[in-house]
Amino acid sequence: MLTGKALTILTISITALFGFITLPYLHLPNTAFNVSFAQSCERPPGYVLMILDDNGFNNSLHRGEPTIELQRNDTVNILVCNLDPVQSHGFAIDHYFAVGVTLRPGEAYRVSFVARDPGSFTMYCNVFCTVHTFMKGRLVVN
Repeated sequence: MLTGKALTILTISITALFGFITLPYLHLPNTAFNVSFAQSCERPPGYVLMILDDNGFNNSLHRGEPTIELQRNDTVNILVCNLDPVQSHGFAIDHYFAVGVTLRPGEAYRVSFVARDPGSFTMYCNVFCTVHTFMKGRLVVN
């Protein structure tokens, strides 16, 4: 049987663990985002194609950071494709999609949300990989 002190410690531990697990989700002010598996890397109309491979995001290793620019309250549609045949990569966006998604080699996802808050936000790889430092971009909401 648990004593009062042991029960209190157990309750605090569970609360601390629960708070730790849910903390990353609290960084999402816009919970109206949709992530779905894509069958191919063929860009649908209205989508921006973001290629992840050993050259970074859309060849950011050689071309610099890609930028997606749009207006406040626009719907953002991004098709994210991992064309790296060997390693997994990730895709996340500060403020809007901080939870991110992990893509195994050959996988593709559609990410959609409404850009309600203006600013400049970092798009980044949330999975450590060989070109991790070059896997960055910007989402600019005017």
